[in-house]
Amino acid sequence: MLYFRRLILIFAIFAISGCSYLIEKQSNKFAQQMTDTLLNFEDPATVGAAMPTFLIITDSIARAEDASGASQLSAAQIYGAYAGAFVVEAKRKKVLSNKAFSYARSGSCKSDKKWCGIRELTNPDFKNFSDKLNADDVEITYAYAVAWLSYIQTHSDDWGAIANLPKAKLLLESVILFDEGYDHAGAHLYLGAIATTLPPALGGKPDIGQQHFLRGIELSHGRNLLMQVEYARRYARLLFEQELHHQLLTDVLAADPIEPGLTLMNSWAQQQAKVLLADENEYFE
Repeated sequence: MLYFRRLILIFAIFAISGCSYLIEKQSNKFAQQMTDTLLNFEDPATVGAAMPTFLIITDSIARAEDASGASQLSAAQIYGAYAGAFVVEAKRKKVLSNKAFSYARSGSCKSDKKWCGIRELTNPDFKNFSDKLNADDVEITYAYAVAWLSYIQTHSDDWGAIANLPKAKLLLESVILFDEGYDHAGAHLYLGAIATTLPPALGGKPDIGQQHFLRGIELSHGRNLLMQVEYARRYARLLFEQELHHQLLTDVLAADPIEPGLTLMNSWAQQQAKVLLADENEYFE
């Protein structure tokens, strides 16, 4: 469905930042340094050109016989990021998101056996599983949820994949319960985007989405500029609140994008703010 396809870029760009949390635990110092360089680079286009090299490095670590669960979860996130943000061809997106989700499943299972096979759980059993998660599960829970969302987005023509969206949401809600500021409040950004993807008449929940965006802005101290951009794109545009839309985006453009771990995403967010402002009058007329 078109509504679900519109979420893919936000998931993909934000997933890049999540890689740093997992790759720090790997012994491969070069991979960690490269991740830090990507996250703190100011030109998204250059990063896009460099991503295939980083993808190969990450994949080689994840495919080793002694690969850790953390390395496979990192590979899952970087594959999802690359597929969503830098690959145009739909068929290729699916191939890469399949690989991302495969790594997420194997990496989580390798890290903790309770994660093995959770995708196949019935909705009630999955709810029981998510209810038993705790603060020690945040990193795996977040990585699994992000990879699953990427898979769902690139398989938006498959109702079986879309039917699993509530399960991915449960995982994100678990992250919020135990560490809502994790990865620059990433779970709030995802949940805000999901809640505002559909208009209210079709089941969307913009009020809940707004709460997630506002909380994400608060937790990130306003330094996660993508939070404001998506708040404008998904909430302000959905409800035709032009004043809010304009204020959010002009604030983004006035902000300094340089922020450890967020520079790449902030630079991309400013690019998106310019695009949204360029057709603002036309959109709201």
